[in-house]
Amino acid sequence: MRVPTGDQPKDISKRIQDLVKKYVASSNTLILAVSAANVDLATSDALALAREVDPQGQRTVGVLTKLDLAEEQSTAFEALAGEVYPLRLGYTAVVCRNDKSSQAGMTFEDALKEEHDFFTRQQRFQPLLSQCGIPNLAQRLQFLLLNHIREALPSLRTNVQQVAGKCREELATLGDENLEKQMGQGPLLLHLISCYVRHFGDLLEGRIEHRLQEPPPAKLVGGARIHHIFHRVFAQEILQFDAFTGLSDMDIRVAMRNAAGPKPQLFVPEIAFERMVKRQIQKLEDPALQCVALVFEELKQLASQSGLGCGQALLQGEVGDLQRFPGLREKVLEVAHGVIRRSLQPTHNMVSNLIRIEREFINVDHPDFIGGLRAMSCVQETRPETPPSAEAMGSRQPSQKEDVIRLPPVPLVVTPAGEPSEKERMDTELLKSLLLSYFTIVKRKIIDSVPKAIMHFMVNSVQETLHAECISELYKPDLIPHLLQEPEDPDQRVGF
Repeated sequence: MRVPTGDQPKDISKRIQDLVKKYVASSNTLILAVSAANVDLATSDALALAREVDPQGQRTVGVLTKLDLAEEQSTAFEALAGEVYPLRLGYTAVVCRNDKSSQAGMTFEDALKEEHDFFTRQQRFQPLLSQCGIPNLAQRLQFLLLNHIREALPSLRTNVQQVAGKCREELATLGDENLEKQMGQGPLLLHLISCYVRHFGDLLEGRIEHRLQEPPPAKLVGGARIHHIFHRVFAQEILQFDAFTGLSDMDIRVAMRNAAGPKPQLFVPEIAFERMVKRQIQKLEDPALQCVALVFEELKQLASQSGLGCGQALLQGEVGDLQRFPGLREKVLEVAHGVIRRSLQPTHNMVSNLIRIEREFINVDHPDFIGGLRAMSCVQETRPETPPSAEAMGSRQPSQKEDVIRLPPVPLVVTPAGEPSEKERMDTELLKSLLLSYFTIVKRKIIDSVPKAIMHFMVNSVQETLHAECISELYKPDLIPHLLQEPEDPDQRVGF
């Protein structure tokens, strides 16, 4: 209808088009596009509207009418064969009763017989008789509808279940007023606190997946993220830390000279080794404390996320949700963050002590330490043989220098001059071998002990004290009514 008549609204055409589009826009809808065969399909309103919502023609069924009025049957045949505007579900041609036949009293059975006779007489349509006639159209539509239902039903069922689950969850967040009155505000507050603490523990221990109705996310959550920090972030960085970072051969050479004092060194000074290894061990403290900070932030994030999971517990028959009570939600999060914050300093101290312990006592008797003759043999195996220099063997030519020996003044800053001797090179390589062996042992111990310290002094400590702290800070008669006060607008959903 393009032109309004009578008392019809002026935008009747647009209203009808919007109404039709509302129903055909859904991807689960089969579109029945009826077009007259006696006009060009390019002007078909039905196909134009179907093309807007189904541009590929995947769910549109074409119906051609008025074939008995078409002047060019060849054009109608091409349209029926899908050569003009192809559709995946194809076309069906029909011949309906006109107004004159209806007024003359033609029955529906007579109309079907006349339609059958029309298509039988048309030789052009013989190859496509299965696509002609109202009975074939009815059979075709029934077949397409059943197949479409079979294909769409699984996704429809999933969508309905998801919507129903969300509605049940929303309903659960509103609570059971009668049951809450029976419980009283005090028991309700205790229940909500227990729900929050239990959900926090579930996130840490990896049990939260059993509560969720939705598919698990394709990412690490909860305690798995802390494990990732320990073994994929901290451990890898420590293992990749080079034992000689910030140390040059000159530094090692100077350290050995200083450790020997005024006496010539016969062996590698143990003092030089200890100074070097302590200096390198100290460099492990910063990444260890960074690991503490990462876990600290992760626990704070878990504390914020835990309030969102209490609503899932309601589906298991429990009562109440922190999302309902903004005041309680804010206070619980404040207490949880306070508990986590108070665990930070003891954890810092313990991790620093672990580094200090390794630095204060260098255990060269460790069974994995390669020292002494074993280290010397390893160095000798890796060093090429060097022939003695002419200077070491002594010169056979008489010296042309003066007979008087004059000593130069000693500068304020003295460093080893010239190229290192063969012995100094050997001692440097030996000290580097000792340093590498011992530093590897320390790195392994730190990788093992730092996560244990963080788990004991921070993660487990928070988990053990959170419930008691929440009750101690929140379970107060004058505070309970304020904590359990709901917003006036029940549609307010403030994120935790």
